[in-house]
Amino acid sequence: MPQNFNRRQALALAAGAASTSPFAAQAQTALRAHTAAPGSSTFIFMTSAQTIVQKHVGVQMNVTTGMAATRSTLDATRDQVDLFISSPAINHYMLQRQEMFKDMADAPEAFKAQVRGIMNFPLGPYHVIVYDSSGIKELKDIKGKKVFLGPPGGAATVVALALVEGATGYKPNVDYQQARFDWNSGNQAFQDKQVDVAIIPTELPSPAVAQFALLDKIRLLSIPDESLSTEPMKKILAIPGRTIVEIPNGIYGANQVNTAPVKAVGSWVGLSTRTALDADVVYKVTKAIFENIADIHAAAPFMKFITKDTALMEMNAPLHVGALKYYREIGMKVDPSLVPPEGK
Repeated sequence: MPQNFNRRQALALAAGAASTSPFAAQAQTALRAHTAAPGSSTFIFMTSAQTIVQKHVGVQMNVTTGMAATRSTLDATRDQVDLFISSPAINHYMLQRQEMFKDMADAPEAFKAQVRGIMNFPLGPYHVIVYDSSGIKELKDIKGKKVFLGPPGGAATVVALALVEGATGYKPNVDYQQARFDWNSGNQAFQDKQVDVAIIPTELPSPAVAQFALLDKIRLLSIPDESLSTEPMKKILAIPGRTIVEIPNGIYGANQVNTAPVKAVGSWVGLSTRTALDADVVYKVTKAIFENIADIHAAAPFMKFITKDTALMEMNAPLHVGALKYYREIGMKVDPSLVPPEGK
């Protein structure tokens, strides 16, 4: 599906939610929501949820785009956002005071007290993309090349760095040049061939990757089997929300030159909230999303994987009591580790 179609579709969903909801004018509560840039998979999810919530719950959702999940999680600990796209990996780093949270002394306590989960879903695999004309056929061929791994300091970049090191032993700015861009600029730089390699966690199939394939022949690079036993790869696969998946050959049409499936790191994300948000509101939001899941599935092909069965998979944040109430109501088994202190 072309990237521009999905962007227009998502923007239309957002605009429609703001203008046509019969409850918008009378809503007593306005929810502050964060998601990624327009056109991204998490943007499409959040704007689809926005449409559902405003139509069926009667709560206005004001969505801020272009937000990194790291920043949104921090904002939740300060009661500055109500609904946001979360990441099991970011939750892990905050709980362990690692990576971007290593200098935040109260990170674990702030997370435990202020961050609550609603649902998780698979975002998709990390695509390692090159143009066929580059001559790069496997990861070890990126030596000396310019590589976009994601925004500096982001959780996705941490995974991409470890993926490259595990597969090749290469270090950034020693064996290859790390291109430092935000997501939009990095994607554009790859499209314009200003970088040789782009490593992008995105849905399957990805509109962004499909757009690259419309412009020129592309190759997706596979993780070598032998790299799965390296320390960097074992380390990232031990983090919640990281799996190994396969990307089919030919999924991006005739301009994808792969002749066999590609092994990739899979990524999970979620919808989360702050502890203090009203339990009844969170209950109604959770219920509305799942009772109207067909509308979510209709927004983009990848969203068919969002189901009640996946909602608690890879979850490593306590559930909000409102979400917990819904899951118990429908008879879902909830692991005791996901029950928050206020829900016991």
